[in-house]
Amino acid sequence: LDVAFVVLSNLDVHMHTYLCMRCTCVRTDTHGPGVVNGVMHQVDTHVGMDKSIIRFDQYRDLQRTARAVGSLATATRQLDTLSVPHSHWNTSFTMSVLRFWCVLLIAGSLHTTFSFTPKDSAHCVQWKEIDAQSGESASVIRAEANHGDQTVPEAKLCRPRKTFLEDNVEQTCEDRDPWCRVVAVGNASMLLNFGVIATIDDSNGSPSESAVCVPMHLGGSPSDEELQKLTHLPFDGVSTDPTCDVFWREVSADVIPPIPELVLSFGESPQGHKMGLCRTFGDDASIDDGKRVVGTIALEGPDFGRCFFVRADGSTGVIDGGMFHVLQARAAEVQCVDNAIDQQEYAAGLQHRVDTYIKQEDLDVMEHVTGHSAAELIAATLALGSCDLKQVLSPARFLPHALNTQGLHLLRCLLAERMSVARAVARGFGDDPDFATWREQGYLVKDFDAVGDEGLHRLLQIVSGETTLAIPEPPYTWVGRNVTVPEARDPQNHMHVDTFASIVKVWIFEADVTMEQGPLTYVPGSNQNTKEKLEWMYAYSLPPAAEAMVEPSFRLFGCPAATAAGAVFVQHCEDTKIAMLPLPGVQRTLVIADTSGLHQRGSGKPGHTRQSWRMQGDNDGGLKRLDPFRLWSA
Repeated sequence: LDVAFVVLSNLDVHMHTYLCMRCTCVRTDTHGPGVVNGVMHQVDTHVGMDKSIIRFDQYRDLQRTARAVGSLATATRQLDTLSVPHSHWNTSFTMSVLRFWCVLLIAGSLHTTFSFTPKDSAHCVQWKEIDAQSGESASVIRAEANHGDQTVPEAKLCRPRKTFLEDNVEQTCEDRDPWCRVVAVGNASMLLNFGVIATIDDSNGSPSESAVCVPMHLGGSPSDEELQKLTHLPFDGVSTDPTCDVFWREVSADVIPPIPELVLSFGESPQGHKMGLCRTFGDDASIDDGKRVVGTIALEGPDFGRCFFVRADGSTGVIDGGMFHVLQARAAEVQCVDNAIDQQEYAAGLQHRVDTYIKQEDLDVMEHVTGHSAAELIAATLALGSCDLKQVLSPARFLPHALNTQGLHLLRCLLAERMSVARAVARGFGDDPDFATWREQGYLVKDFDAVGDEGLHRLLQIVSGETTLAIPEPPYTWVGRNVTVPEARDPQNHMHVDTFASIVKVWIFEADVTMEQGPLTYVPGSNQNTKEKLEWMYAYSLPPAAEAMVEPSFRLFGCPAATAAGAVFVQHCEDTKIAMLPLPGVQRTLVIADTSGLHQRGSGKPGHTRQSWRMQGDNDGGLKRLDPFRLWSA
């Protein structure tokens, strides 16, 4: 079967046993029948299959055939007619196993979806014809990153001209090669059809004025024959919208994605999972000659958070869960216009929440910290226009506003905390011992093998105060996240809060995690908005709040004024922080943490690697972040 390759399953993660077969599968889902299940491939080292590349015209024909099939039953019947011309397998036995796993994969795909919802920023990156003699009209995208040599010129992105591919669909693959190749990677992904602009050297070794677009699957090193073909293939260069901020964002290890809604989606896998652009740091001359290599990141599905790229030698590399850059965009906000009706609605909603959940002791501590009247703050907040009030009641991590001088940020923190507790109590979790531990410490540590998926499901309900909303149903799938301690400090090594409201993150740590590997470190009780924590946050939030504007996830030492004003709290964090080391005698330790509390990745010893597992999917590292000010019914 030269049409498509499908990797069916990783049968046993711990034994690294893979079933690797060739087949064609289609599925029926809620988006209609006949969606191609996938062009997926995992190298089977025992059989020695090579990298999976199929022709674009064959892939297109496969799509057309799949759309015409239209049913799961028909698809599985078609498998009975297929043969596998591979000397290592008996055909009839192989097809019986193949058919079983294809059906299993298709059935599973009907029930497992990891949704990625980007902001409205698709217009930020556009494509236009460029001067093929130089490529100068293509935009250079800035880097917002700590890793990589910032003096190295940024590569310009490109892609084959869409009209060329559409107008020449009947040409053979050889006529349009290398752009007609579909390169499958990972479990269910494929490399995007994008590349970087390169200049061509003439026979004398000096740069010519002509430019070509080198596809990412060539690893930046096309052969002479491929380069010759590329010189005749038209392409478009990237052009950024002037109203947007488009940039390469660094992703720290095991922090993926950094700002989910800002990541740009540039296409979908055959299974319909969104994919974006990533690139390596290029900060080590011993790796890829110190070059930044552009690749494809899976934004959904079983490969979520993995950056795939091709090296100069043609081998495929993958970086899992961080330590690479992703392409993001921040579109200019649509100007909000205050509306009297909306203002009354937001003000009434805020008044109701304050009256219901804010206690007198909350008002007292706010006045003690700020020196301002809490009643006057609330009155001034209720008098804001609809646009400001909408932001006050939003999940935005930090709201820059003059009222922060009177304690607006503290009001948002306290209100979110009080509503979180009330929500859990209303759902019947208030008397559960695990909820009491969660509130007191800000984390839970359990033997995962004793708890199991059902027990984890119950714990997720308890800590979130939800029974179904954003709570994934078991069984759970886990993805390995191995973090190697770098020579230089990583942003995650700095003690910080993720946001102002409760956030649930989940890890499983192997039994051999030690201090040398940089374990998760947490300050017990720092999830609670005590007077000392409020003093620290108040100083951090005071206008102009320059540090908070740059990084709304407050760092313990990120703002000198806050470090001084909150000296008692800062010292308390330093004195009481503890490492989340594995439980004694436990093979797999489950850690659930509220990352509105102070936490960090331990410094560790450079070169040592921490093994951990995270829940698969676009889930913000645990549970999807919800509106902290949402109301609920009993």
